[in-house]
Amino acid sequence: MKIKYFKCILFSVIFIIGVIMIKSCVSYSKIINESYQKLENYNIKTFDTEYGLMSFIDEGYGEAVIISHGIFGGYDQGYKNLNDIFGNDYRKIAVSRFGYPGSNLPSDPSSSNQAKVFLDLLNELHIDKVFLLAVSAGGSAGIKFALDYPERLKGLILLSSGVPTVPMTKKEIGVTGPPKFILNDRIMLFSIRNFKSIFYSMFGSKDIGNDVFDGLLPVKPRRNGIITDSEITNIDMLINYNDYPVENIQVPILVVHAKDDPMVKYEDIELFQKRVNAETMVFPNGGHLIVGHDIGKGIKEFINRNK
Repeated sequence: MKIKYFKCILFSVIFIIGVIMIKSCVSYSKIINESYQKLENYNIKTFDTEYGLMSFIDEGYGEAVIISHGIFGGYDQGYKNLNDIFGNDYRKIAVSRFGYPGSNLPSDPSSSNQAKVFLDLLNELHIDKVFLLAVSAGGSAGIKFALDYPERLKGLILLSSGVPTVPMTKKEIGVTGPPKFILNDRIMLFSIRNFKSIFYSMFGSKDIGNDVFDGLLPVKPRRNGIITDSEITNIDMLINYNDYPVENIQVPILVVHAKDDPMVKYEDIELFQKRVNAETMVFPNGGHLIVGHDIGKGIKEFINRNK
């Protein structure tokens, strides 16, 4: 009798676990499919470059701003960043960097080559000069553009951006990106659902909206770009320090940063500021995403002063 009772309990537990797993699979599939649909809902344009096909969004009117997006990004993240800051008042150009949604990964995805793609796009769109917003891992390509093509730039805005600090080796730098196993749609969704505290720590704030977590999906179309940022882009300004003589930048610079940013330490920003003549918008808190602060007003004022 006890054995039958135990078997009944065991069967019930297995049944309940099975139902939960099935529901989770259905739920996960629905969420992931919706994330792919969102990625396709933008007005995506493409152009051919010597480094392969590149995808971008070009919307709005007025002063042109191009964005060099951060890790886990793409044209969608870039456009959202631009839209959050500028609304409908500016021409917003969001390119998927190498290996991100709709853009090929060339054999040499260097920051110099990425800057060249920005130049090619400006020529494609017949735009003489722009403001460039470089965010997080997009900092190296943005700074490279300012160094290599200053005649095409009105101003450089570094938003929670990586900067060159001191020369370092790969071994000294260590890990600068997520483990590859997490770069999977289902694993990422599972992580978002069950380990948000890790993401709060990573971004440096608990006041992160669901839109940030939603923006991490889908992961598969971003995988090559994320790995490239982790292994090449994020360390380029340190291992190739002499290729970034930022003292030579001739265009106006605005640095926007939070002192408690866990990804790009404020101490690095202070070292960078000693080398350049830059305006600053520094906040005491807000983490990597500068949560809780209005950064749009100051950025627009910078643009209006330099257009």
